[in-house]
Amino acid sequence: MPFCTQCAHPIPEGGRFCPQCGAPSAAEAPRASASIAATVSSGPPTPPPPSSWDGRFEPGTRLGERYRIVALLGRGGMGEVYRADDLQLGQSVALKFLPAGLAANAAELAQFRNEVRTARLIAHPNVCRVYDIGEAGSHVFLSMEYIDGEDLASVLRRMGRLTSDKAVEIARQICHGLAAAHEAGLLHRDLKPANVMIDGRGRARITDFGLAGLAEELGRDGQPAGTPAYMAPEQIAHGRVTVRSDIYSLGLVLYELFTGKRVFDVRSLAELKQMQESGSITTPSDFARDIDPAVERVIMHCLERDADARPPSAYAVLGALPGGDALAAALAAGETPSPELVANSGDRGTLHPPIALAWVAAGLVGIGLWTGVIGPEFRPLTRSTQWLSVRADDVLSKTGAFEALPTHTAEGFDIDRPYLVFRRSHPTAGGTKRTPVFFWRRWSPRPIASADVHREIARVDDPPLLAAGEAAVLFDPAGRLIGLRALPPDSVPARPGRVPWEPLWSATGLDAATFTPTPVMRPMPAMCDTAAAWTGPLPWSNGEQVTIRAGASRGRLVYATMIRPWGPTTAPVDSLGADPIVSYGWGSLLFFILPVLASIYFGSRNLWLGRGDWRGATRIAGFVFVMNLLEGLFATRLAEDGLIGAGFDLFTGQTFAHSTMHAVEMWFAYMALEPYVRRLWPRILVSWARVISGRWRDPLVGRDLLLGTMAGSLIGGIGLGSGALAARLGLTQVPTQLTTEGLQSLTSLGNTACALAYCGSICVLSALDSLVMVLVIRLIFRQTWIAVALTYLVIASFSAAGLSPDYGWPIAVLNGIVAAITVLVLMRFGLLPAVVALFVQLVVTWAVGSLDWSSWYADRALVPVLLLVVLLAYGAATALAGKPILGDPLRESPRA
Repeated sequence: MPFCTQCAHPIPEGGRFCPQCGAPSAAEAPRASASIAATVSSGPPTPPPPSSWDGRFEPGTRLGERYRIVALLGRGGMGEVYRADDLQLGQSVALKFLPAGLAANAAELAQFRNEVRTARLIAHPNVCRVYDIGEAGSHVFLSMEYIDGEDLASVLRRMGRLTSDKAVEIARQICHGLAAAHEAGLLHRDLKPANVMIDGRGRARITDFGLAGLAEELGRDGQPAGTPAYMAPEQIAHGRVTVRSDIYSLGLVLYELFTGKRVFDVRSLAELKQMQESGSITTPSDFARDIDPAVERVIMHCLERDADARPPSAYAVLGALPGGDALAAALAAGETPSPELVANSGDRGTLHPPIALAWVAAGLVGIGLWTGVIGPEFRPLTRSTQWLSVRADDVLSKTGAFEALPTHTAEGFDIDRPYLVFRRSHPTAGGTKRTPVFFWRRWSPRPIASADVHREIARVDDPPLLAAGEAAVLFDPAGRLIGLRALPPDSVPARPGRVPWEPLWSATGLDAATFTPTPVMRPMPAMCDTAAAWTGPLPWSNGEQVTIRAGASRGRLVYATMIRPWGPTTAPVDSLGADPIVSYGWGSLLFFILPVLASIYFGSRNLWLGRGDWRGATRIAGFVFVMNLLEGLFATRLAEDGLIGAGFDLFTGQTFAHSTMHAVEMWFAYMALEPYVRRLWPRILVSWARVISGRWRDPLVGRDLLLGTMAGSLIGGIGLGSGALAARLGLTQVPTQLTTEGLQSLTSLGNTACALAYCGSICVLSALDSLVMVLVIRLIFRQTWIAVALTYLVIASFSAAGLSPDYGWPIAVLNGIVAAITVLVLMRFGLLPAVVALFVQLVVTWAVGSLDWSSWYADRALVPVLLLVVLLAYGAATALAGKPILGDPLRESPRA
C-alpha cells in the first residue's frame, strides 16, 4: 500500500488523494498542481477541466438560493473544498463539505457546531474567517472566507524554501494567528503547511480551525486522526492535546518554512513514533547554513519531546523570533495587547555578573543601614518578653485584684506617645535621655482581639479595657512597674482594714521611705474607692522628681501610674478604658466607599466585555487571601491552642471574613485597573505577568526581584539613616526610629511572621494605589510624563507632611523625596520591582532588623534580615540564568 509523501498516511490502492491531508498521489500530482495554482493575485484561477474535479458537485450547481459552485479547490480527510459565489452578498466564499457520515451522527455534529461557534469568534488578519454551517440535502458544509492564493505546502514544494526575511515574516504571522486562536480557547490540533494559506498579498492565513477537533473523533482503524507527521508525541501516544501540542506542530511548520525540509521524512506511523522517541532531529542549520541562530533555537525549543519544556505559548515563540517587537506592533495597530502577549514580550532580562553583584552590594548596603540604625535602638530592651510576662503575672497576683488570674493574655512592646509629644515641645527638659519604649501585658476572661477589623494583633489600648475581670500592667524595659489598671470581678470580696500599698513599691522598685505623701490633684478612675499619691526621686534617672498615683477598690490595689512634673503620664494607662471613637464622614466616602464602588463597576464591565485578566486577578486575590489568613493564624494563640485549635478559630472568627473581603476587593480592583494599564503602559506589566503565570525562574523576574529588593532596601535604609543623622546633629527632636509595628513584631516569632504576612498583602495594594493615581492624572492631562511627575510630587508631599511634626521640614522633605522614588521605579522598571520595593520598605517599618546574635530577640530579628538577603540572592541567581558569577576562565578568548 503506498503512503502519502506529505503526511505518511496510507493511501488506498487506486486512490488519487491522501484521505488524511488531501495531498495528491504521485500519479495525481501533475493534475492537482494545475488545479490549485500558485499565487493568483492577477485574477481568479481558471477552473480545471471537469475530469480533474471528481467532486460531488459540478460547476454551476446551486445550493438552495444562496450559493453557486464555481470550482473544486481541493480535498482531504475532512472532505472537499469548493469555491462558490454567495448570490445574496455577491462575494466569493469557500465551502468545505464534511464527510457524509457526519450528518448522521448527532453527537459528532453537535460537537462540531460547538467548535465552529468558537472559531467564528476569531477575527484576526492571520486567520481564515469561519462564517457558518449550512446544509444542502444530506450534505453538511462549512462556509469560510475565500482566500485568493495557495497553501504553504504548495509554495514550499514549488520554491524549496523562502528567503530568510520572508520566512521570518511568514513565521511571525503564523504565530499571531495561532495566538489569537489560543486566546479564544481554541486549539488547532492539525497545524501543518497545507493548513496555512498564503494570500495574494503574501500574507499567511491559518485555516481549518474547528475541523481538527472533529477529525480526532473521526479517526479510523484505531489510528490517531489528523496528520501524524505534524503531531506532537503526546498527541500520537495518548491523544492529549494542549496549547503546547500546537506549539510542537508550529515548530515543525517553522522547521519546514526555514529549511524547505520536513523534520520527519517517514513512510509509516511506526517509523514516525520511533523517530520521535529517539529524539534524533537534524538541526535546521544542517540544511540551511545561513539560518539565524535565534530562529534555530526557538525551533528546537518548540520541538522538545517533553511538553513542559516547550515555549508556553505562540507569543513566546513570537517574542523569540528576530526582527520585531510584538508588543510594539500591537500598540501601533491600536490594539490592547493580551496578558499573554505582555508576558511573552520583552527581553529575557538576563543580567551580566558585574551588574548583578553591584545590585546585590547596594541592597546589602541598604540592609546594613537599616540594621545599623534600628539595632542599637533595641539595646535598652535587656529583658525578654518571657521574663517580663512572668514578672507581670507575679505583680498582678500580689496586688490582690484577682483571686485567680484571667485565662487569656496578650503582651507586647509599645512607644510612649505622650513622651514623644513632650520631647518635641521641650527638647531641653531634664530627664529626657531615656527610651520611650515600654512593655505591656493584658489579661481577660475572653480572647483578646483587636477592635479594628484591619488589625490582627491586639495592642495596649485596643481593644479598650472595659469589662470586669480585665487588667493591664505596664513596665519599663528593666521590668519596673510604671502603670497598672485592673477591673476586679464582682465576686472578689472586700478586704477590711488599711489598703496594703507594699506591692506597689515592690513592683516599681522604689523605696517608700524616700517618697512623701502629696494631695491627689487629678480625678481617679471610677473603680477606685480609695486614692493616694506620693512624690519622690527616681534613683535611675538622676534623682528626677516624680509623682506616684495609686488607687484601690475594696481594699485591693487596682490602679497605679507615674507622673513627671514636666510632662503627662509616662504611658497611656489612663486611656485604657476609653471607647474608640469611629467617625465616618466625607473622607471615608471619598477614600473608601467611592473607590470600592468604582472598582466593582469597572471590574464587572471589563469582565463582561472580555478584556480583563480574570485569571491574573484571581491569582492576585488568592495571594491576598492567603496572606491575610496567615496574619490571622500567626496572630492567634497558636502556641497554646495548637495548629488545629488556632485553625478552627481562624475559620470561624472574623479573620476568614476579613480575608475574603480583602480578596474580593483586590479582585475587582485589579480587574478594573489592569486593562487600562495594559493598554497605556503594557511594558510595566511584563515581569508581573510572568510572575502571576507561574514563571518564577524567568530571568526577567529575577532581575526585577533583585532590582526591587535593592531599591526598597536603599529607600528604607536612607530614610532611617537620615533621621538618625539628623537626631545626632540636633536637627530633629525625634528620640527613636522605632515604630509600634516593629516593636510588636519583636514580641514573638508568631508576631514577626504576622508582620511579614501583612507586608506581603499590603505591598500589592500600595503599588496599585500609585498606579490609580497615575492613571487618573493621565486621563485628565493626556500626558504620561505629567501624570508621573504630579503623582511623584503628591506622594512626596503627603509623606513629608506626615513626617514634618516629628522630623522637621528639612528631614521630612528629604524622606518624602526618597519615599516617592517608588513611583519612578514603577513607571520606569515595572509593577513587579515596585511591589517588591514597597514590600521591603514595609518590612523595614513593620519588622525588627538586628545583627546582634547575643540578644534575646536574635531569632525574630534575624528572620526579616535573612528574608531580604534571600530575596537578593534568589533574584541575582535567577537573573544570571546560569552565568558564572566570576566568568569562565576555561572559555577560549574570542578571536580578533
